[in-house]
Amino acid sequence: MNRSRFPGEEFPAFLDSLPWPAIIVDEGGWVVHASGQLSARPATGEMPSPQTLAQGFPEIYSALKGEIPWLTAQDVDLVHQGPDGTVYEHIHLRRLLEGAYLLVMDQTLERERETIEAQTMRLASLGFMVAGVSHELSNPLAAIYSMVQILQSKSDISPDALSKGLTNIAANVKRMLDVSRRLVGFSRVADEPRIPFRVDEAVHEAVAVLRQDRHFGQIQLEHRPDPDAVAFGNQGQIQQIFYNILLNAIQVMQGQGRLSVQTHRPVAGQIEVLICDSGPGIPPALLPKIFEPFFTTKPVGDGTGLGLSISSEIAHEHGGRICVENNTGAGACFRVQLPLHGRRS
Repeated sequence: MNRSRFPGEEFPAFLDSLPWPAIIVDEGGWVVHASGQLSARPATGEMPSPQTLAQGFPEIYSALKGEIPWLTAQDVDLVHQGPDGTVYEHIHLRRLLEGAYLLVMDQTLERERETIEAQTMRLASLGFMVAGVSHELSNPLAAIYSMVQILQSKSDISPDALSKGLTNIAANVKRMLDVSRRLVGFSRVADEPRIPFRVDEAVHEAVAVLRQDRHFGQIQLEHRPDPDAVAFGNQGQIQQIFYNILLNAIQVMQGQGRLSVQTHRPVAGQIEVLICDSGPGIPPALLPKIFEPFFTTKPVGDGTGLGLSISSEIAHEHGGRICVENNTGAGACFRVQLPLHGRRS
């Protein structure tokens, strides 16, 4: 194992010159140096001496991994609540000839900038979507207007005709509400903080909801999880990605066929969830348009055309992407790719 070699008195001074707070621990996990604002970090105020890493910095210690955590070289992300809100930190731990050092890099401002940038991109995409709303809503509005005129023109309308007319109006109102809800959901900034989570938990929750859908029918679903596939982000939003893709699949298969979900890590630092169905597939000419807002291959009134567009934006906000291709045999395959938690660029 490679260990850094620094003179005992010079190395703490070197760490103090860095822009990040640092900790030095000995072989037994005792803190021998804490630089910068870390010296006042414990809730008790002044750091007692001597103390272990677990005693003085419990939130940092609990984030470390390994049989002897304070002596295991690693890079981990830490999320905790500070006096002014959520704090995001990256812990960089490396061995020394005797003991180890930890750099504590505050990434809160960087995370806030990323959130603002993501929301700006989202609102820009929303503006593009809104441009198509007038066309998307014009058909149901015209249908409602026509039906109201018909009902108003007849003084002796039968109960059956009235019922059919009201049913038609209700269906078109629902269609417009679906579009409205999707747009509101797309523009909303989620309140939940971004945290590490197992991707397959999001898959499991999406599947649990879909099993209650009338379209699920007799579909055979196979899920091959990867318990070490941990992402960082909003689990509810990632769940929405899987829900949208799986919902499209079960609808196109009409309650019959096979659906497979496989989570794996094809390359270092990346998670991929492969979702394949045994449906008719997607016409090659339509593949480039599949993520465009309001694009849908479903019959009029059966979808808003926003699900995959929103899913693609969510994936991009989390540093990932969604790809789609047709199976060699039959059906379509979606690849949801996300950064593995803890990967450093």
